Amino acid sequence: MRYPEHIIETIRERSDIVTLISEYTTLTKKGSSYTGLCPFHNEKTPSFSVSEDKQLYYCFGCGAGGNTVTFLMQKENMTFPEAIKYLAERENIELEEFALSQEEVQKNQKKLLLLEVVKEAAKFFYFTLRDDKNQEIMRYLTDRGVSSEMIKQFGIGYSPSDYNVLYKYLHGKGYADTILIESGLFLKSNKGGFIYDRFTSRIIFPIFDTGKKVIGFGGRVIDESMPKYLNSPENILFSKSHVLYGLNFAKTTTSNYYILVEGYMDVIAMHQAGFTQTVASLGTAFTPSHAKALKRYTKEVVIMYDSDNAGVNATLRAIPILKNEGIKVRVLQLKTGKDPDEYLRQYGKEQLLELIKGAKTDIWFEISRFEIKYDLKIPEQKVMFLQEVASRLSEVLSTIEQAVYIDEICEVYQIESSAFKAEVNNNYKKIRHTYTTKDSQASQKNSRQAVSTEVIFLSTLYHYPHIVKQVKHYINADMFEGDLLKDLAKEIFEAMENQRDINMTYFTTRYPESTDQNIISHIMMHKDERYEEQIILHKMILENVKRLKGNYIGKKMNDTKDAVEKQNLLFQKKDLDKLYIDFING
Repeated sequence: MRYPEHIIETIRERSDIVTLISEYTTLTKKGSSYTGLCPFHNEKTPSFSVSEDKQLYYCFGCGAGGNTVTFLMQKENMTFPEAIKYLAERENIELEEFALSQEEVQKNQKKLLLLEVVKEAAKFFYFTLRDDKNQEIMRYLTDRGVSSEMIKQFGIGYSPSDYNVLYKYLHGKGYADTILIESGLFLKSNKGGFIYDRFTSRIIFPIFDTGKKVIGFGGRVIDESMPKYLNSPENILFSKSHVLYGLNFAKTTTSNYYILVEGYMDVIAMHQAGFTQTVASLGTAFTPSHAKALKRYTKEVVIMYDSDNAGVNATLRAIPILKNEGIKVRVLQLKTGKDPDEYLRQYGKEQLLELIKGAKTDIWFEISRFEIKYDLKIPEQKVMFLQEVASRLSEVLSTIEQAVYIDEICEVYQIESSAFKAEVNNNYKKIRHTYTTKDSQASQKNSRQAVSTEVIFLSTLYHYPHIVKQVKHYINADMFEGDLLKDLAKEIFEAMENQRDINMTYFTTRYPESTDQNIISHIMMHKDERYEEQIILHKMILENVKRLKGNYIGKKMNDTKDAVEKQNLLFQKKDLDKLYIDFING
């Protein structure tokens, strides 16, 4: 499926690549471009460039490149239509139905129908909670300190114990069994084939996307039955690894940090207490997609998972994921209450706020976990503890941040600073050597894969347009390998001759794959400064003209069976060996 070019053109013109990519990495204006650390591979020195004029990006380290659409395809694992749709929604552009394939139209219609179903279900659960028969459930929530305002804001409901009451309600509204099953709200018996409700005898928490549409549900029992929590299954509306509970409300906060907790009740209790920047991963499975979602709204996160082993392990897993997105991390473990909900009920908002203000950085949290493993009264174990701390500290990239931690650690653990600093530096050198070697090898490998001789040649023609006129006398677009390079050569020749811009819309729609967009970006953004020296430039051009035309003649000789044509090609090949291009006089 492809969208018409006029729609792609509108989306491309309105979508600003600098704004989009700035949500993933910090960009600094440098001349006519923006530079920053590559969001596709780990690096310490910025090699990532974004052109506002061309609306392209290119990494000189790993070779990743493309436009706004490609960026979303590579970074968010979107398909081409998904990326176009995302950008259209972002820029408030309506995609006409005729622009979609029949398959895409059907998928959109199904999605809209599923949104209707889950919305109706949410209303059913919400009003069921208020039924006189369910006063015990309402009392449970109020006893937990949940106000009527929070119940309304979060749309909390109840699914009764009747095994198919929701099914009968929605079926009665005319929804087909197939769409009801696909909504994830129902299950089908293998034996009898009857359909029954997935959520029964549970308090229901609707899960919203950032556009405030219900996309799924979480259900919690009020007794000791298992499982305690049950979420909607994955479908085209709901993906657990991408959704953060409460983000639809938190995104309007004015706070300069977000708070990450574990469960529905924690989020609701925190919002009720005024901590409206609180969100939760659904369980403890915090993912890179969650971190990317948070990065769009904040630069700092305070993790407040439970203080049990599962919560500690989840915290340790979440820290590097958040840090990898450039998010500052602090950790607060509540000693006197198992979770934020309980702590607030026992101690109140003000005390919790003071604890949040004093939350440890991720480094100090990890150090506290190391300390548990050792008896620091025993010299040998204290040495091992400090060696482990030094190893961790060597991973901190900022030398200023490193120096601050070194001073603090030496003061707390009474260790001579020069000895500890030397240990940190030794570890840092080992890590840097390993990292640099691997990174260099990976970058060189990726660059070799992405850049061929013909790509370099086309890039040179694009950036040094004054030579195109002379080159066109000897070669043509058909001499290049593959449709993409043929099209690029043809477009560069015509654009340079007519003094116009490259038709980027054509190349966006015709070649949406990331590998092709990498090549396009390399050609348009990689200007080799060596060729500022005219002698070197002319030598390179002449060599490539001879190589391209020689290969082209060789292929034609292999393909033809005509003796006269073959003889003519042989003469052309001999003449090619003597070829000299006068770049001054043409």
